[in-house]
Amino acid sequence: MSDRPLRLLGVADLRSLNVIRWGRRLAELGHEVHLVGNRMNERAEEREGLNLYDVTTLEPLTRVPGLRRARFGPAIAALADRLDIDLVHGHYMLPYGYWASQAGRHPFVLSPWSRDVFIDAHERRQGRKRAQAAIQAADYFVVNSQACAKASVELGADPSRMQEIIWYAETDRFGVHNRDANFRRARGWPDDALIVLSLRNFRPYTYVDVLVEAFARVAGDVPNARLLLCARGGPERPRIERLIEELGIGDRVRIERAEIEDLPTYVASADMAVTIADSDSTPASLTEAMASRLPVVAAPTWSMDEWLEDGNGAEIVPVKDVDATARAIAKLLADPELRARYGGRNERVVREKLPQPGPLLESLYRELVATHQTQRAA
Repeated sequence: MSDRPLRLLGVADLRSLNVIRWGRRLAELGHEVHLVGNRMNERAEEREGLNLYDVTTLEPLTRVPGLRRARFGPAIAALADRLDIDLVHGHYMLPYGYWASQAGRHPFVLSPWSRDVFIDAHERRQGRKRAQAAIQAADYFVVNSQACAKASVELGADPSRMQEIIWYAETDRFGVHNRDANFRRARGWPDDALIVLSLRNFRPYTYVDVLVEAFARVAGDVPNARLLLCARGGPERPRIERLIEELGIGDRVRIERAEIEDLPTYVASADMAVTIADSDSTPASLTEAMASRLPVVAAPTWSMDEWLEDGNGAEIVPVKDVDATARAIAKLLADPELRARYGGRNERVVREKLPQPGPLLESLYRELVATHQTQRAA
């Protein structure tokens, strides 16, 4: 096909930082990017260059609770027709990939992410049924880890129609050069404060509560330790705030929302990162921390062993283990040479393993669109 800009439609959570990054990558390459989902993003700076649509307002029936989910697929199909879309990409298999599959548009690319393929597709009969429907409808799969690929194949995905592209990784924006010398002072912290950073949202499976309890155990022995919880939201925040107050560490902990443009400074200004969720597949927070030369405390969930090794870049701790998490944090805080060695290794690994994803996506999309056009002509 010609090299004209593609018209792309992503079906996704419009507030997701990963989804915004997908759209930006392709818009920067000159493509026309549209996104449709049920959680509108109202931040003008994140919407810039992208066209967003609320799936619940696409037609009268999508506004009616109880009826609308059956209409999401046809409504997305009508939107794709109206926009003359070349390719549909469903981000996160349930529910967005399933909704995209019900639109019946091709080429259709599906991206399972993590909990959707590892857990949600197996928890309920309906979840597995919808996951398999999405997989059967997909023309191609873009995954973000070997673990994700394996789980997708177990659900019926064709491994010959699959590519690993970590489209949301913006390691080119992250690095030690973003470190802010005034970062600590601006928060009323001493210049020698050692910052433990979490970039995970406040959700049950990210176990930020475990991190808070572990930090409380360390804080008494490390007076200059500080905990910075950066998240874009999540239902667990009120409980986390209460826990911080109950533990009496409010003067040592800050909760801040780090926006896209500020994230490189937040990460580079920290001393270590903690990510102890019980289900993950190459989380952005991990690649960003590694690119910023941070050592990591991590739980041994899916795909972590593709990036980290215990004693080589990270301290690996059991999920939900407060004692082990506290010991790992204390070990890294007490040893600057170990932090530097782990951090240097992590930066080297992530830069070696992550090519720029925009051109990879563009090449794949053009190939799929051209193949689809040839098949239709035949």
